[in-house]
Amino acid sequence: MSSTPSSHSSTLHLAVSPVKTKRPKQKELPEVLDHRKLFKEGQKYMCPPVADATRAFYESLLEENPESIIAIRYCVENGVMPLDKHKSLLKKYNRLKEKGAFSVAAKLKRSIDKRTEKLNRMLRDIKGKNS
Repeated sequence: MSSTPSSHSSTLHLAVSPVKTKRPKQKELPEVLDHRKLFKEGQKYMCPPVADATRAFYESLLEENPESIIAIRYCVENGVMPLDKHKSLLKKYNRLKEKGAFSVAAKLKRSIDKRTEKLNRMLRDIKGKNS
């Protein structure tokens, strides 16, 4: 008797479906677990832990330069400062936002306007010298 694969009895393979556990849907979560309710005004992201290196960098930058645009933005949007300090930073943040400090389009427009004005001054100077 030869031992070929066809001569052995076939093994039975059972398909086992995974155990389904019921997960609560987003709507079923209690409002107590929604941390966005605890966000400060202007905060967009979860507050990073105190030991976070990025947080430490921006906090020290703000301490060294209270007018730093990137530090103000980070601290407000991440809610890292205590509430009283956060409110004063939020005023600066809103002022900067109105000026377009965080908008690339506004910065580009200012840059183009500045360049155009400089070119116009140069042209006036050249015309004045030729006259």
